[in-house]
Amino acid sequence: MFSVYARRMGPNTLFDKSFLQGLSLDESVWFDRFYSPVIAPLFFAETLADLAKAPRDGRSAEDEVAIIASKTPEWSGTPCYYHQHLCVYDLLGRPVPMTGQVPVAGASRVMKDGKVGAVINYPPEAKAFSRWQAGRFLEIEQTFAHIWRERVQGVNLEGFRTAMKSVGVGPKACKSLADARRLAEWTTTAMTKSGGRFDAALDVLGIPSGPREEIKARWKYMGKPAFRQFAPYAAHALAVEAFFAIAIGAHHIAAERASNKVDIAYLLYLPFCHIFVSSDRLHRACAPEFLRPDQMFVWGPDLKTDLGAINHHFSALPEEERSQPLYKLARKLPDELQGLTRDLSARYAPGNLSTQHEVDLSQLKPEGMAKLAAHVKSWTGAARTPLSQEDPGEHLESLSIERRVSQRRGSWLQVGSEVGPPADE
Repeated sequence: MFSVYARRMGPNTLFDKSFLQGLSLDESVWFDRFYSPVIAPLFFAETLADLAKAPRDGRSAEDEVAIIASKTPEWSGTPCYYHQHLCVYDLLGRPVPMTGQVPVAGASRVMKDGKVGAVINYPPEAKAFSRWQAGRFLEIEQTFAHIWRERVQGVNLEGFRTAMKSVGVGPKACKSLADARRLAEWTTTAMTKSGGRFDAALDVLGIPSGPREEIKARWKYMGKPAFRQFAPYAAHALAVEAFFAIAIGAHHIAAERASNKVDIAYLLYLPFCHIFVSSDRLHRACAPEFLRPDQMFVWGPDLKTDLGAINHHFSALPEEERSQPLYKLARKLPDELQGLTRDLSARYAPGNLSTQHEVDLSQLKPEGMAKLAAHVKSWTGAARTPLSQEDPGEHLESLSIERRVSQRRGSWLQVGSEVGPPADE
């Protein structure tokens, strides 16, 4: 992994499938415009797994997946690195920042003229979503969908409850989700009391056998520190797993709904956002137990209402204004809109409220645009460098992100002709 951590104009916002499903296509455009969506790998897997669902309301499973894919952020969404890989890097001593930055998947380190840059190529998951929007699915994806759904349905949460009961965890010993969180933290701390317990922690985290010897040697060399000190992100992941087991055992999370095991995994990505938005009641109950003081949980229906108000505002503008691409039409959040997005922007992303420091690239003359394009290409075409040369504290001179952006989504023009041909061409 090359460690690039992304922050852009909107607040870094982790979302789940339930939230995106509840949005209209136009509302999803404004979510993409005024937020920096954090796309967890779990979201891709959940969406693909819907291919194995039975048809409903006259729509096929393929139609349902295509609808979700059409709403998936493409202008500013950041695919996050897989949590298990991050745990391994953290345990090996490569720190994982946990203050709202997004560990970006697919980044490469490049060198040009003695300077360091990063290139983030168009991720395979995003390419897949482009196909899904058009209703094109590979056979292997169909197979994966059925395997994923069978695994989820095969999860035995009653087994969690029985295991917790055997060690004395039940409704009397754990009276609330807050109690479950405290017990989970105690469990995480206790996992470094001995080498055997440390091994058990690695088992819970699913750490592969390859790096285990090096991880354990590092832990012993450092004097066997507490897990939270040794690998903070891995400790967070361990606490989430322990919390879920304890909450199941104490009857605070239903054991009858196997998909709860999938839903709880979104909490593994909480360190990489400012805001977590979901329309899932499990998330609404559990996520606050793991949020930092500078983070917020936002209830999905509330944000949907606000995005609807934003869409209504811009839809009421004269046709001449509405026909502009979004980077001209909505350079900032209009002063008239005083809802949830404004409140969140004021706290996390003041850039949404002002154009003071914004450079309007659409105003560049053709020669200026050509010069800028040549500069970007000089970095994207630069030689990749070995990961062994990476310095976690090094300054990046350039960051290039490859995206496929639809010219039009819903009612809105996203890309003007001055930028170049649309993605679908």
